[in-house]
Amino acid sequence: MKKEIRAFALGMLLSTSILGVVYYQYDKQQPLTKAQVDAYLQKHHKIALSNAQYTALKEKASKANKQAKQRTPNITTVHIYHLVIEKGDVPAKFAKELEAANIIADADALTSYLETHQLTRAIRPGTYEIRSDMSYEQIAAMLTH
Repeated sequence: MKKEIRAFALGMLLSTSILGVVYYQYDKQQPLTKAQVDAYLQKHHKIALSNAQYTALKEKASKANKQAKQRTPNITTVHIYHLVIEKGDVPAKFAKELEAANIIADADALTSYLETHQLTRAIRPGTYEIRSDMSYEQIAAMLTH
């Protein structure tokens, strides 16, 4: 047992010595010279900027972005659908038609709204022009009056 421990300790001492020699003999990386940096930048088609120049360019780009956003109008598409409700139609049927026509996002939400406000029996048959910018409340008011 004593021999194994001595061999292990000798191995540790030897490996530590080798690591120490390599560490101290290895040439530490020298700081880059201006010529080396310039050569690298030219080779990779890049330029160096000072912090002040970078900040100025960043602010200029931000202002240009804001101006571009102000110039472009917000255009929203409004879909129009002619909904025909016949006597006996259930809200789930025409709600699915409106969802398929991209007038409302969720047929179940419209049906739920009508049921919650007890409007399902007040819906009148007829032809209605429904727009995609209308709320559930506006659609319900149109269908019940």
